[in-house]
Amino acid sequence: MYQIKGYAAALLVVFLFCSMVIPLAASTQMVLRPGMRGIEVKALQAALRGVGFHLEADGIYGPETTKTVQEFQRRQGLQVDGLAGPATREALEKLAESEENLIHIVRRGESLSVLAQRYNVPLGLLVEANDLVSSKIIIGQELMIPRALPAQSHPSRIDYTVQGKDTLSAIARRFNTTVPELLGCNHLPNPDRLQIGQKIIIPIQGATSRLPMVWPVRGRIASGYGWRIHPVYGRKHFHGGIDIAAPSGTPVRAAAPGLVSRTGWMGGGGLVVVIDHGSGITTWYLHNSRVLVRKGQRVRGGDVIARSGATGVVTGPHVDFRIKINDRTIDPMAWLP
Repeated sequence: MYQIKGYAAALLVVFLFCSMVIPLAASTQMVLRPGMRGIEVKALQAALRGVGFHLEADGIYGPETTKTVQEFQRRQGLQVDGLAGPATREALEKLAESEENLIHIVRRGESLSVLAQRYNVPLGLLVEANDLVSSKIIIGQELMIPRALPAQSHPSRIDYTVQGKDTLSAIARRFNTTVPELLGCNHLPNPDRLQIGQKIIIPIQGATSRLPMVWPVRGRIASGYGWRIHPVYGRKHFHGGIDIAAPSGTPVRAAAPGLVSRTGWMGGGGLVVVIDHGSGITTWYLHNSRVLVRKGQRVRGGDVIARSGATGVVTGPHVDFRIKINDRTIDPMAWLP
């Protein structure tokens, strides 16, 4: 009798353990539906916001969230039922991967170092991008995950402007260099006290030869390369290109010869053309109204590849022009004539 009771108790313990663990493991596959509340719903809302939908991340699956999910499903060619099941959430995750930045909702057991490793982002950059005073984060907190990381604005060095709270060691960690290397490139009167606005040189390892380029479009530089307040979302983010204001329909030209590697819709980037120039160098042309080339087509520098527009998440017609080396952005102004 004692053995039977002991066996039953063991079964009860296993059942209770599984009832707690299995839902947690399966949470990423669960179907979110109207009426639900909580962190998973808030993460869904934040992800929708991150790809261009105007939606409050309040953790409540109400009518507005349902309508937004339906619109997302319609755009992605999915079954339009307003339920965020595995197919919908997988499509949202893939779309988010192409975005410049992501919004992550902190879940139980996560730390800043875990997220930095998961998203392959330097820990210091996560702290800076979210204006954190320490590495402590809490469940339910929204974190911006930069996808376009600052890289070189010159083939062999960065001309960096010191910002608030910068120290030489923090800058060295951020740009994967060392304090002695920084001291060797700069004549600093007081290395222990950097001044806001001070210019310093940061050496870059593995420099890439500069590719001769032409301007993709003529117009006013409406927004430069670097950290800024997003004109639509109103939050701090890293802008991985330059915005060149141009009326809708203005010819957009290939900045250099290459092979068209991607065309079509890219979330908040709208209609996009990507050209591969070899040696890990690509150029990106975002927010077009029309695409005039196809994937696999070879183009010459100066060829018209698209018409400017205001597709995606924008406040007006312009071309967001980007240069990437091995998937890391650089400042286009360093390469354009």
